Amino acid sequence: MQMLQSGYRGFSLVLDLGVDRILIPLAIVLGLAGGALIGTELVRLQAPEQQLMH
Repeated sequence: MQMLQSGYRGFSLVLDLGVDRILIPLAIVLGLAGGALIGTELVRLQAPEQQLMH
């Protein structure tokens, strides 16, 4: 029983480390994409209407 508990704790630690390796780059990519979207919308709102009509 004790071996099963220590094995579960070890597996849980490996899983937590794996999740961190996925979530951190995902958060960075989502932040960059959100910033690009906001920047694009700001540029579009500030540009005169005639420049967009090509």
